[in-house]
Amino acid sequence: MAIYRNIIPELAEHIVSTKIGTEEISVLPQVAEKEVAAQLGVSRAYLQCSALEANIVPGRYIRNIGTIGIKGQLQLLRSTVAVIGCGGLGGLVVELLARMGVGTFILMDDDVFEDNNLNRQLLCTESDLGKPKVAAACERIMAINPAVDVRCYQQRLGAENARTMLQGADVAVDALDNLPSRFVLEQAAHELGIPLVHGAIAGFLGQVMTIFPGDPGLCEIYGRPTGSERGIEIETGNLAATSAAVASIQAQEVVKVLTGVGEPLRGRLLYLDTASGETSVLPLGTPGDNNKEQIDQIKTTDSKSRQPISFIGTSGSGKTTLLVEVIAELNRRGLKVAAAKHSHALVEMDNEGKDSWRFRLAGAKSAAFISSGQATVFYQLTAREAAGKLNQWFPDADVIIMEGGKNGPFPKVLVYREGISETMSPWPEDIIAVAGDVEAARDAGVPATLPGFPWGASAALADFLLQQ
Repeated sequence: MAIYRNIIPELAEHIVSTKIGTEEISVLPQVAEKEVAAQLGVSRAYLQCSALEANIVPGRYIRNIGTIGIKGQLQLLRSTVAVIGCGGLGGLVVELLARMGVGTFILMDDDVFEDNNLNRQLLCTESDLGKPKVAAACERIMAINPAVDVRCYQQRLGAENARTMLQGADVAVDALDNLPSRFVLEQAAHELGIPLVHGAIAGFLGQVMTIFPGDPGLCEIYGRPTGSERGIEIETGNLAATSAAVASIQAQEVVKVLTGVGEPLRGRLLYLDTASGETSVLPLGTPGDNNKEQIDQIKTTDSKSRQPISFIGTSGSGKTTLLVEVIAELNRRGLKVAAAKHSHALVEMDNEGKDSWRFRLAGAKSAAFISSGQATVFYQLTAREAAGKLNQWFPDADVIIMEGGKNGPFPKVLVYREGISETMSPWPEDIIAVAGDVEAARDAGVPATLPGFPWGASAALADFLLQQ
């Protein structure tokens, strides 16, 4: 059940109704939202989530619902987006995502506004010259949506701080203006299992693509990293309308990744030529293809050294559904996957009176049932003994995944669903990632340093598993 239900009665007298298509929608007006949050002493973010959990839409988001739905809106509120660069692209990206309802921002830019930013950067006015761009971005977000949490860092992105800055993010946005930093950002996002939305402009030209870990990336566009700081934009300059067009598409990509609504530009580069009015989508390869070497290495690894990974979580949290998605993704990439399930209940396979039961009763330590289309082997082992034999049982498997087994000896992915999952005390030390309602899991005490994969990010989670 929803964890926010305790304050819903306080909203009842403020609710109004509207229709989206033929569906009647309950709406909490913005003025009432502000008043009720103050009366109850809760944050507006908490109140917004409370309302959405009860299918009540805060008035500010009502125009989103017809496209992304209440579930998508709630996912945005629970998500964290890192925007690296807060100038021509990043300034508009944060504006749009704050209006859409992204709940948490990580902003990073070491620069201050100069007069040559006035032609295109949304956040720059004459009174802002000399002001840090992240400070202006933070102020703008809070002016638009005070329910949002913002973390600002006036720092330059580098290899020494990239991973730290991205910790906790569900998506990263590349709104940078130099190639070396772009490659550093891409590498950090890859290592943390975070999708990256890339955008760049030069004069009338712009481009956008979304890169999940293991997807064709920046090397497909720019070649290998070089010492060159800037590209063709040094000569062409950057126009306001081009910046706005590319930033708008980047923001839309973020929304698609977080909500699962729409098809992100994975393995494809959207190329805009606003001078001619032409738009092209250029294929860069199949998503996940950049894991080919990694997959080849996995396939040639001695099966005895492969480490199974278990997915743990409260019953009903969505472990099986997530595992099915991950298995399908790994299978699509040509990997052989073996799956095992741990159960606290005894499974009746060797019923009394059956031939296999009689074999076991006579002293056989294991028994097999073989038919024309299936073979089943029964062992009488403890859970820990069985866990130690998975590699032996599945010698041809490239990847072994287990559902359950929180006390087992394997690295674990915690599957967490808000309102369903129970808190473990303490959390197992060998959890390597969290999937599902990531922010809720962190609020429940799961370490924020663990990589997080929201619902719908099974491809990114598969990429992460291949790195283990």
